[in-house]
Amino acid sequence: MAWTKIKKQIKPDQPLAASQDAHRDVLPRTGLSAGAQVIDGLSKFLAAYGKVLVPVVLVVIAGLTTWWIVHSMRATDELELRNRIDKAALAANSVGDLPGRMEPAIAEAEEAGKLQAYAQYRYAIRAFDLVKRPYKVDELKKVVGILDEYIGKFGGVEAHAAWNTRIKALRDRLGADLAFLEDPKSLARLPWDHKTKFDRPKAVEVESGNPIVVFVTSVGEIAFELFEDDATNAVKHLVSLCEEGFYDRADLSAQSYSNYFVASGPYRSATVVTTGKEGRPVGVELKRPTSAKEGEDVDLATTKNPYTIEYQGSSVARFEVGSIALGREETDPSRARTDLIFVLEPSFALDINFRPLGRLVGGEAEHAVFQRIGGADIYYTYVKQKRKGVTYLPMVNYDGWPVPTLKRDKKPEPVRFGKVPLEVNNTANPLVVIELEQGDVLVELFEDVVPNTVKNFLNLVQERFYDIDCEFYRVEGTGSDIAEIYRSGGLRIIQGGNDQSKSRDKYDYNIRNEAVDNSKYDAFFGLDRGGVANVRGTIAMARTSDLDGAGQEFFINLKDMPEWDRKSSPYCVFGRVLEGLDLCAKVTKDDPILSIKVIRRRDTQYVPEVKYKTEGVWKEKNAVTPPSEDDIKKAREEAKKKRESASAAPAPSSMPNLDFSSFGR
Repeated sequence: MAWTKIKKQIKPDQPLAASQDAHRDVLPRTGLSAGAQVIDGLSKFLAAYGKVLVPVVLVVIAGLTTWWIVHSMRATDELELRNRIDKAALAANSVGDLPGRMEPAIAEAEEAGKLQAYAQYRYAIRAFDLVKRPYKVDELKKVVGILDEYIGKFGGVEAHAAWNTRIKALRDRLGADLAFLEDPKSLARLPWDHKTKFDRPKAVEVESGNPIVVFVTSVGEIAFELFEDDATNAVKHLVSLCEEGFYDRADLSAQSYSNYFVASGPYRSATVVTTGKEGRPVGVELKRPTSAKEGEDVDLATTKNPYTIEYQGSSVARFEVGSIALGREETDPSRARTDLIFVLEPSFALDINFRPLGRLVGGEAEHAVFQRIGGADIYYTYVKQKRKGVTYLPMVNYDGWPVPTLKRDKKPEPVRFGKVPLEVNNTANPLVVIELEQGDVLVELFEDVVPNTVKNFLNLVQERFYDIDCEFYRVEGTGSDIAEIYRSGGLRIIQGGNDQSKSRDKYDYNIRNEAVDNSKYDAFFGLDRGGVANVRGTIAMARTSDLDGAGQEFFINLKDMPEWDRKSSPYCVFGRVLEGLDLCAKVTKDDPILSIKVIRRRDTQYVPEVKYKTEGVWKEKNAVTPPSEDDIKKAREEAKKKRESASAAPAPSSMPNLDFSSFGR
């Protein structure tokens, strides 16, 4: 019935609209009536103007399509041109070959009216990449000219600011190198090869100034003042290497680090350049390269320096731009050979792992040369200044030769400690060998600094005190290499001798602490300048809480302990380990001291002044007859049985110990 009524109201030619249908009028309630009106209006508009608009829209679409096709073709052409420019640049193998490759590509870019700046930029960058070291003046002029050509054409175009900055920096660098090579003084040094004999200026001798060594390089001269007072032997070492020409014809591109993003390593966060792994060492016969043909005029092959020195540097100076330092031996960080580190940018890691040996001298011009040394060649070195009356020959350890000796022209034959005869030398420090089951430890004693302490130690050695029932009964800390030792924190020592909790007939005495109120001691270790006596590798006297409570026990420092140098409670350092510090780091509790032997001494009687506990007065020590070989042999056998028995028994809850209440305080 309802549908019949609605049907009667609809005209045949009238469309049914929701708004006219009272029963289906949902648009007002849903808010969609406005949309319907827009659609209705748009329909009427298209009905009226559709015939005109459709062709216009089609024309616009066709135009946009044509523009896109043309633009894509142009982009493809530009990409292909860029590829041809890059291919031309990479095809050149030398600066001389480069113009023939690049000039057609540049001309093509000019004709096409695009990529002109890019073509000239690639030309300049490739020229810089191809320039060879050592620089040749003519080749360097060509490259500088190519850089100038880019700057003249595009140096002021802001759209290429990044390119312009880089090209100008390269031009400044090569321009300075060219100016150096065109200097008449520099030209007099060229050409340089294995036949070149360098005219080394004679060193000026001064009364008190530090030595100055000069490196003449392919980018200019750089001079360094060396810290002789802080690192005497290391400075003698470097001066002697420069005098003998070890670094001649070396390069400064052996290794280069820029370790901002490297979390570990000795150079982390620093920028350094190194050189000197190989050179022309005195005392070694150089050989022809195996690749050399018969009769060919070639330089003799360089080789590794045949000796090492104790690692040294200033304990006071910090690393800065222009610092120079020795590198450490890879197998033994307590030793150095000939590696040099040039610091372009310092870091905290350098202060931890190395010590400065000198610093760059000069002003802005010298610092500008120093910043360009990466990849440069060293023509030769010379000593500009040294101290009057000083012989710059270091104490060295030749490979296979266990005893330190003055540097010599010929490497000595290898020899073991046991075969080294006793040497009497009134100008050198005494040397002793501590024999362990793992090997031998060589120790130098500072007789001029702490004479009575050294007399006491050598007297004990001569009486063979340490050859019977002595061991390293106290081992503090863990770790064998530097990184492990310092990560573990706390003490790191090995302490040996006869435990004072045990009585030892005729050795119930103490000696004076020569680290107390001793200006010679303070000056030797630089304590008045912030230096440290108890550093890694030194040997010192153990004692009770009494400052003069030392007697027969000693300890070897395996890390720096500056707090043990406090004036209120110092521990007296009387020597240092020259060889075998790695063995010391491997010592475990109760490892025996097999013997201690003197291999160098002075022509004097080593009788110390002591205070016996029963007498209470200072006097010369009473003589003690050394035990016989049979007694020593018997004592060692008993000690061995005792150790074997102890190793099978449970570990004691505590160990006998001296009173170290002031240790580390």
